[in-house]
Amino acid sequence: MLSLLEVAERTQLGPRVQESTWDMGLFRRVSDLVREYDIRYPGDGALFNMDDGLVERAFRAAVELLADLGVYCITTGRVVRFTEGEILQAVRETPGRLVVGEGRDARVLTQKAIEGTEPLNLCPGHHAPFDEELAPLVVKNFAQIPRADFIEGFNFTAVDGREIFGLPLEAYAGRRQLSWMREGIRKAGRPGMAIVFYPISTRAAALLAPMDPDFGLRRTDGVLLSVLPDLKVEHDLLTAAMAYEEYGCFGISGSFGMAGGFFGGVEGAVLEGIAKPIAALLAYHDHVSYTGVEHVSSVSALRIPARSLNWARSLVNQALNAHTRIICLAWVIPTSGPGTESHLLEVAVRAIEATISGANLYAPRHSRAAMNAGQTPLEAEFMAEVSDATLRARLDRGRAAEVVGHLSEALAGREPEPGVPVQECYDLVNHRPLPDFQATYESVRDRLATLGLSFR
Repeated sequence: MLSLLEVAERTQLGPRVQESTWDMGLFRRVSDLVREYDIRYPGDGALFNMDDGLVERAFRAAVELLADLGVYCITTGRVVRFTEGEILQAVRETPGRLVVGEGRDARVLTQKAIEGTEPLNLCPGHHAPFDEELAPLVVKNFAQIPRADFIEGFNFTAVDGREIFGLPLEAYAGRRQLSWMREGIRKAGRPGMAIVFYPISTRAAALLAPMDPDFGLRRTDGVLLSVLPDLKVEHDLLTAAMAYEEYGCFGISGSFGMAGGFFGGVEGAVLEGIAKPIAALLAYHDHVSYTGVEHVSSVSALRIPARSLNWARSLVNQALNAHTRIICLAWVIPTSGPGTESHLLEVAVRAIEATISGANLYAPRHSRAAMNAGQTPLEAEFMAEVSDATLRARLDRGRAAEVVGHLSEALAGREPEPGVPVQECYDLVNHRPLPDFQATYESVRDRLATLGLSFR
C-alpha cells in the first residue's frame, strides 16, 4: 500500500485544478460511468440489491472512477492520482481484522459477509452532541452495554463554561472530551474499552492534542478521519493520519455516498459510496469506514428516506464486502428523534439491512441531532437485538426485503418526529428507559416478532 508520505508528496506535485472544475468533471465522469456500467435502480420498490452481476459492475466502475480522477486536495488545489494497480493493491492488503482496546476490554473488529451468520460488531454511540454536565454519565451508560466493542466521542459547544472558538480552546476541548470518555468507561467498569476521538475541530493541532496514553488517546484507540464529500481530502487530516499511524491508533472514515450532490442520483451515489472508503484507505490509511448511501433531504431530517436508498446502501456494502477487506459500519441515522416509535422503526429497518449486507452497527443517532437529544442507550441495544434476531431467523435478502417492506409501509407518509432530550425518555442513573419509552420499545419489538424475527 502507498505510504502516507507518498500521498503527502502527491498533494504538492499533482496537477493544479480549480475546485469548481473538479466538481463538474466529477459529475460528468460519474454520469458516463453509470451509463457505461449500466448501474440502475430497478424501479420496482426494491429494498435490497439481488443482482450479483451489478455488484461486480459497480465495483469496477468505482475503481475506474478513482483511477481516472484520483482525489482532490482542497488545501493545495491539486489532484492526487492513483493507478489502478495501487488501488487494487490497497484493497488486497487491508487486514479485514483489527484488535481495539486493551486488556480484558480488547475486542476484535472484523469484516462481515453478505447474508452472513456472525454477530455484528457494535459501536453504540456517540457521534452526537451532549453538554459537559451530562458527559461522563452519558458515556458511562453507553459503555455499560455489554455488546459494545468501542465507543465514539461527542461534540459540544462550550467547555468549562466557555464557548469553544479559536485553536487553543479547540485543542483544550479535544483533551477534555477524551478525559470525560476515559472517566465514563472507567465508571462503567470497562477501563480498557477502545475510544474513537470525534474531532472538535479538523485543524491538525486540535486533532493531535488528545494524543496522550495516560489521559487521552491510547495506542489501542482510534480517531475519525473522514474523506470529504466529492472525493476531497485535506492536509490537516493527512497530518493527523501520519502522526496517529506512527503512534498506533486506528482510523475511521465517514464514507457514505450522498445522492443529490455532484454524484447525481442514487446510482451515482453508489459509486461514491464504494469509492470513498477506498479513497480513505489510500489517503489516510483508514481501515474502517461507515458506509452506504444517504440523500441530502434525509440527512437533514426533512423526510423519511425512499426505498431506493435502502437498495443503494445494500449494493455499496455488497460491493465492498465482496471485493475489499475494508471493515464496513452501517451508520444508523433515523430522521425521527429518540423517544418516538418512528425512531425505533427506522432503527429496525437499518439494523436488518446492515445485517443482511454485512455492515457492522455504528452509533444510531438522530440525523439532525440537537444538544442532548440525539440518542439514548436503548436504541443502541435495540439495534443489536434486532440484528441478532435477524440472524437467528436466518433471513436472506428476499425474506429480509419482505420484513423491511412491512416496516417501510408503516413509515410511509409519516413526517419525521423531533424526539426529546435523553433525560426525558431515559433514566441515566439506573440505566433504563423511562416507562413510556419502554412501552414503545416493547410494542415495536413485538411487531417485529410477528414479522418473523426471532427474539429470545
